[in-house]
Amino acid sequence: MLINRVFIHRAIFFIALMFFLVGIPFCRPFMSVGGVILVANWFLEGRFIEKWNQIKNNRLLFICLLIFFVYVVGLLYTENYHQAGNSIWLKIPLFFIPIIFATTKPLSTNEFHNLLKVYLIGILISTIYGFVYYQQNHFIDRREIAVFISYIRFEMNLCFAVFVSFYLILKEKYKWQKTLLCIPLLWVLFLICYMGALTALLLLVFVVFALVLKKAIERKELIYQVFYPLLFFLFITAASIYTYSLIKSYYAVDFNSAEADVFTADSNRYVHDTSRALIENGSYIFTYVCEKELREAWNTVSPLSYDGMDIHNEHKIRHTLIRYLNSKGLRKDRGGVEALTADDIKNIENGIANVVYAGRQGFTARLYGLLWELDDYKTNRIISGYTLPQRIELWKNALLLIKQQPVIGVGTGDIKDAYACQLLMADSPLKETNKLCHNQFLLFLIGFGFFGFLLIMFSLIYPVLWNKRFKNDLFFVFLLIVFFSMMTDDTLERQDGLTFFAFFYALFLFLFPSKDEEKDY
Repeated sequence: MLINRVFIHRAIFFIALMFFLVGIPFCRPFMSVGGVILVANWFLEGRFIEKWNQIKNNRLLFICLLIFFVYVVGLLYTENYHQAGNSIWLKIPLFFIPIIFATTKPLSTNEFHNLLKVYLIGILISTIYGFVYYQQNHFIDRREIAVFISYIRFEMNLCFAVFVSFYLILKEKYKWQKTLLCIPLLWVLFLICYMGALTALLLLVFVVFALVLKKAIERKELIYQVFYPLLFFLFITAASIYTYSLIKSYYAVDFNSAEADVFTADSNRYVHDTSRALIENGSYIFTYVCEKELREAWNTVSPLSYDGMDIHNEHKIRHTLIRYLNSKGLRKDRGGVEALTADDIKNIENGIANVVYAGRQGFTARLYGLLWELDDYKTNRIISGYTLPQRIELWKNALLLIKQQPVIGVGTGDIKDAYACQLLMADSPLKETNKLCHNQFLLFLIGFGFFGFLLIMFSLIYPVLWNKRFKNDLFFVFLLIVFFSMMTDDTLERQDGLTFFAFFYALFLFLFPSKDEEKDY
């Protein structure tokens, strides 16, 4: 009877873990359900004296819980208790997941591998549904593939899924299992390239570089000391040359105002404005422009007015049309509009300003988009809607706010209010957006000052160093992905990012197979 009871609670425990693993990349309610089952099962299981002894003797656990208690201490000097309560509730997985995992029997190697496979199933469900959803709805931005969770956290999961797949391929004994695991690996790699997920691509390169360096230090074999570093170097060289060629072609302008045509084929005057110096696809955007012909020609091929907005009411047709014609190497006159295909007209009506954005080259499209953002920011100081310029603006204001409360910060509940106030005082273009600073480390400093920041970093780093768990390659990869994401996003301020971190961090620290410790890659 006792054996059956232990078996039942262990089975329920695994059901809770599976809800988490499917929910992290796919469904927020699944994460919540997994948490409820996990906590309820822990209490119903009993063994409280045994668990209390395990807790009080586990120094590692107490250090892991420091991050949560920093948020609790931040309640003492906060003013917005409503927001503080919401923040504490969001961070509660940082409290209960480590405690439950630390008082539960560690996983066997087989159990650990099976749970990683469940995570890959969640990735496949999320990505395949998102891909089909994107194709059916003809979205402009391929980042719309991330249907269920934030796009940034979506990229983070895709990167981790690549290494989880590779890890399992190396670990599985049977060829059919290795072959089957190639499906999620190849699919996720395809999706990263198709979406042009620059952050994910940079993260993959960064993590692979770190792994190669780690292996070169740990292993003395020739393959780790020479072959892998050389192979990685050749790959980076080829990728850099390809990227450089794209950037060079983007900015390679061949225009001489003294030799440029003055009149259109219909004898209307061109405007050649190079003063704004906006370049796209190797051409000045505002050269060979005849707005009279553009207006007349466009209004005959589209129901949307030349002086109006696109279908999504986000961009002016005039600006989109000029950029689109420029991207195709066409002059911005009647002849240019008449040379557009039906698909081109549909793209412009949907707000697609560059023919590359509508193509299949996801990396090229994303790179061109980023180059346009930087040029538009430098020339016109445009920030709203742009990835990198927004972050520059947000980070700058975060640093100004940190200087005001450098020691203990503003408190758990006042982070959003204080940051919004800072944006307002700085008259930032983002003052009405309710955004945070897109950097978790800066948020730690804003909320808890340097003292709280040091405690949090100690809580995150010391347990990994103390038990040398970083020697496991998959945990090492996970840590790199999380820390990289924290530098570019508010990772712990959303349920999907926080649960991803809290779950896998505690899983590797407390439930990783203890007796048959796995070999690295």
